[in-house]
Amino acid sequence: MNTIAATSKPGTVVEGLEVRHHDFPDILTFRSPVRSDIRGSVAPTYNKEFFDSLGIKFDVLHENHCVSPHTATVRGFHYQLPPHSQAKLIRVVRGRMLDVNVDVRKSSPTFGQHIAIELVAGEWDQIFVPGHYAHCYCTLEENTDVVFKLGAGFAPEHAVGLAWNDPALGIDWPISQDEAIVLERDLDRPSFHDVTALHP
Repeated sequence: MNTIAATSKPGTVVEGLEVRHHDFPDILTFRSPVRSDIRGSVAPTYNKEFFDSLGIKFDVLHENHCVSPHTATVRGFHYQLPPHSQAKLIRVVRGRMLDVNVDVRKSSPTFGQHIAIELVAGEWDQIFVPGHYAHCYCTLEENTDVVFKLGAGFAPEHAVGLAWNDPALGIDWPISQDEAIVLERDLDRPSFHDVTALHP
C-alpha cells in the first residue's frame, strides 16, 4: 500500500488513507491509519479531497449499515443501471466477509470477470467499488456488520442483479449453496449469460 498526498484548502489538512491497487485498476482498497492515545483510537475513513486527488468523483449521498447475525449470509449480486449507477465505499465494522465484484460493462476488457477481496474489521480496510460493478458479499463470521457509503440513492426501477452462485462467473465461494442464507428474490436472479441489463 502507499499513501497519496492530497491538496487541501488553506488552513486544513487532508487525512489520507493507505491505497492498494489491484488487477482491476478502478477497484481500490484502503487502509485507515489508526492513531491511539489514552482515550482510545481514531482513524479517518473518508475524505472527499483525498478521493478527488485520486481522480475518483465520489460524493456520499446515502449510507447503510447492514447487520448479519449469521455466517454464510449472502447479499447480492446487486447493481444499478445508468443514470443511477451506484458507487460504493464499503467497510466491515465487525466480523469478516468476502467481497466480490463482477464487471458488467460490455465495453470493458474485464467484462464478466470478478475480483474477490476479504475484509476484516480489525484491519481497518475498505473497498471502493465503481457503479459499473455488480456487488455481492458473503459473511465469514457471525455478527458481521458492514457500512456502505453510497454515491447514489436507491433507484428501484434501475436496480438489477445476477445469480450469486452462477458457475459461469467462476467464483470460489468459501460456502456451499446449502449453507448460504439468501433472500428469496436473490435466488431468482438471471445467470450472467442471460442478463441483458448491462452497463455500456
